[in-house]
Amino acid sequence: MAAPQAPAGPVQSPSMKQGAQPIPQPRQRRRKRSIAQSSEHILTQEITQQPQGQVLKEGARPTDSRDILTEKQKETQKLMVFLQKPGSWGVVEGSQKYCSQASQPSTTAALWPPKLDLGSCLEVLAFAQQHGELGLAQEAYALMSNNLLHVLGDPHLYRQLSGADRERILNLRTCQGQTVLGVLVLPSLYQVSRSGLTRGLHSEEAPATKSEHLPLHTYLHVFNPQENVWRPLTQVPEEVPLRGCGLCTMHNYLFLAGGIRGSGAKAVCSNKVFCYNPLTNIWSQVRPMQQARAQLKLVALDGMLYAIGGECLYSMERYDPRTDTWTLRASLPEGTFPVAHEAVVCRGEIYVTGGHLFYRLLRYSPVKDSWDECPYSASHRRSSDMVALGGFLYRFDLLRGVGAAVMRYNTVTGSWSRAASLPLPDPAPLHCTVLGNTIYCLNHQVTATFTVSEGTALFQAKELQPFPLGSKGVLYPFTLTLPPKTWLQTTI
Repeated sequence: MAAPQAPAGPVQSPSMKQGAQPIPQPRQRRRKRSIAQSSEHILTQEITQQPQGQVLKEGARPTDSRDILTEKQKETQKLMVFLQKPGSWGVVEGSQKYCSQASQPSTTAALWPPKLDLGSCLEVLAFAQQHGELGLAQEAYALMSNNLLHVLGDPHLYRQLSGADRERILNLRTCQGQTVLGVLVLPSLYQVSRSGLTRGLHSEEAPATKSEHLPLHTYLHVFNPQENVWRPLTQVPEEVPLRGCGLCTMHNYLFLAGGIRGSGAKAVCSNKVFCYNPLTNIWSQVRPMQQARAQLKLVALDGMLYAIGGECLYSMERYDPRTDTWTLRASLPEGTFPVAHEAVVCRGEIYVTGGHLFYRLLRYSPVKDSWDECPYSASHRRSSDMVALGGFLYRFDLLRGVGAAVMRYNTVTGSWSRAASLPLPDPAPLHCTVLGNTIYCLNHQVTATFTVSEGTALFQAKELQPFPLGSKGVLYPFTLTLPPKTWLQTTI
């Protein structure tokens, strides 16, 4: 039996949402019959097995043939008549809400069809595997993959999946579409007074107003390299406090955590966490952080999120989507005030630098749950961003009047080296992300590509379209894999 259908989850517009037993003897295998063949066989067999006292003499004719058939035979005969009617049968009324690319299920699958949703997907998958229904199994896998966070958070569902099934639904999130470069414009932190964040310490800065600058609605944008243009992907819900939030991607979800809500004396830090699913085009919330944070860094490691530091905070906490809980982890070392810092994951560890840390480099081991200090960078200049690629850290420093200098750190040998430089007329901060073997570096004036291959690293001369919408706010790039055709939404 299929589990009861839950209320419809998706919305089109962005909004908040086991004594001894006798040893069994092997039985001889029988050839499978279709439903119609089995019914005809039963009917014929039961008629031929009538008691001899009921057999009519040759040439005799019963007054009413219905008196000879038993009730069971009558029901079987009715089933035969029904199955031989033209047209479709055994099909559940109503169409599913998601788009399937698999072929239509065979007649065997159509005989048993609970409506496919997250409450019935395990039964459907077991049926499909038992009967060799590849198309139906693919639909069940796709459904779970498209709603991975829900699957991870449902112990009854996730624990019954085999290791191979878990890996399959995870890989499906990124193997069927195109991975693209995306960007989100975050409001500048300095457009708002910090008086609400610093326990009564007031600032001369004026609060931001609606006329200042950013549009009333914020969108995620993606870059089309074939056409060299930026296009809107989806609107960000108004409930998301974008100013000072941290963002990262995990399992092909985009997560936004923390930030500042309100302005002036009413400005407060947020502990809320939002996520966007590009396969369904749905925004949702997960469990809030234990501490409200702004100017934090958010990174993903081994299927978990880490929220690191923030305004007046040395603490770090970790989110496990399988339990939907945040737990505190080792705080950063004393004297390392992590504001406006960069954080990145490389070889199973977290590295933090920049901001108020300046040129210091800290490393966190999730196995030991501890921090240690790495060798300092040879460059003491202002850091703009840092990314990891191929076992190396690439730190982008700003040189006044020159542009950006790229310092490379070998996480195995613990050594720094100069990698490359990018001349910029206005050394505005660059924010970077990795796609393949290319690092994309963005600000409002330039979209540059920094390619790493066979030990070499250099900026490409190829001209890419800068982000076109104004010069306000800070560009934060990311990568997501979009579905090949349309969004796949289903009842959960």
